[in-house]
Amino acid sequence: MTGLLAACQPTSFGTAQVAKARTTLANGALTVAAPKGWCIDPKSLRNSGAGGFALFGNCAAISGNAEDAHAPEPALLSVTVGPPALEDGSGKLSQDRLKKIGDFFHSEIGRAALSRSGEAADVTIKGTEISNGTLLLRVEDRSGTGGPPIAKTYLRGVTALGGRITALSVMPLKEGEMSYAQQRQLLETFIAAIRAAN
Repeated sequence: MTGLLAACQPTSFGTAQVAKARTTLANGALTVAAPKGWCIDPKSLRNSGAGGFALFGNCAAISGNAEDAHAPEPALLSVTVGPPALEDGSGKLSQDRLKKIGDFFHSEIGRAALSRSGEAADVTIKGTEISNGTLLLRVEDRSGTGGPPIAKTYLRGVTALGGRITALSVMPLKEGEMSYAQQRQLLETFIAAIRAAN
């Protein structure tokens, strides 16, 4: 689970003639979709029966066509689909399960899993909250990205989508460009887009 949930490393954007806003991951188990203006970087896609990963960026930047949709917020989005979730009666991960996932990410192994460098010392969890079946982690990652420039501090959410443990991230392109409230609103919109696609 840790590798799948942690795989959120941005890569350089691929070029595609037509930018897509949705795809299926985990060999078709879950359709992932982004809010309007974000499209999949095709080079980022990883897909297997166990799970999958996709990075979303500005549609116009990915397609190379200025006429395509533009993301309304300066951020990259990512989704990592993990193993089947143990959900409660509401179809959400239980509070206890979310707390245990949060405890894992506070551990040295968990922080190393979040780190783009693989070093736990590069990551600080600046805040944790459980809201409406989603674990919210405010993460500071001081390691280099090796890809598009992004802010050190970003928001990650862990929730159940389509029966799978799913991690989603909102990664502002620059430090201070998006408030925590803006990142949280975008994360909620991202989750809603995936729920609507399934």
